[in-house]
This record gives sequence, C-alpha cells and structure tokens, in this order.
Amino acid sequence: MNKFLVLLVTTTVLVWGVFLFKMSDKVDSQKSSEMSMWEELSGKSAQDIETRLDFKNLLSRLIPQDMPADSLRDPFKQPVSILPPPPKPRVVKVAEPVAAPVTVAAPPPPKPPSITLDAILPGDNPVAIIKFRGESAVVSVGQEIWNVVVQSIESNRVVLQYAGGTFEIR
Repeated sequence: MNKFLVLLVTTTVLVWGVFLFKMSDKVDSQKSSEMSMWEELSGKSAQDIETRLDFKNLLSRLIPQDMPADSLRDPFKQPVSILPPPPKPRVVKVAEPVAAPVTVAAPPPPKPPSITLDAILPGDNPVAIIKFRGESAVVSVGQEIWNVVVQSIESNRVVLQYAGGTFEIR
C-alpha cells in the first residue's frame, strides 16, 4: 500500500511539473518555432502583437448588435407552445331567480363538557368528586362549577345541568 501511495504522489508531482514547465515557455525549441510562425503570418514579432492588443483598443472595436423590436419577448411570459388552447366561449342562459322559502333552523345544542366522576360520598349531605381537564373538585347539590349546575347526587350517579340540557355521569 505504501509503495502505491509513493508511486501516486511521484506521478502527480511529475505531471504537474511537466505542465508548469510547458506553461512557463522555457523550452527554446518551441519558442523559436512559435516566433517564426508569428513572423510568417503577420510580418511582426510576437511582442509587437502583444503591445498592439490592449484592452481599450478591444473595447473601442466592439460594435453593439441591434435586435428588431418584433423579435423581443417577455422572459417571464409562458411560451405559446406550452399554453393550453383557449377554451371555446360557452353560451349560458340566465334563469329567473326562484325565491326559496326561508326557514331558520335552531342551532344544535352544545355538547356536554367532558366531566368525569371520581367518587360519590353518600350521606345526609352527599358530595361528589368530579374531574374536568385535569382539575378535581368536590361538589354538592345546587353548586355551579365549570358552567354546569349539580342537580342531584345519588349513590350511583350524578345529574348535571348545562346550557344545552342535562346529562348524568356514572
């Protein structure tokens, strides 16, 4: 494994070295052949060509392109080829309005609260232990708590009255 890593690092360094050497134009044979090619093509040396091509000169030679106004399109508009065909207009006949009899239904009575019975303590003055939303309370007949009124407490049930009627818990 170590030999492989050494071979890999050596090869990488060699490839980068050759690449950087070629990029630095240190090879004399290539430089002279390139110089003669430039002189043959333009009659000037490569250095003359480099000084002649400056950035300001390039910008001054730019010519703006004009586009005809009819070829411009909105880049945010959906292309016509993707749009579905427009729907055909429909003819709708207007019917005369018919007066429906208005009946007002009474709203349904509210649901009784979810009160649970924990215990009943019978006696001369019976009491019940009830629970609602995690809160316990000891109640007697006629007492109001959590928007309900205790109507009666018997040995096996408690009758409660609320805004929508009465209900019993066992």
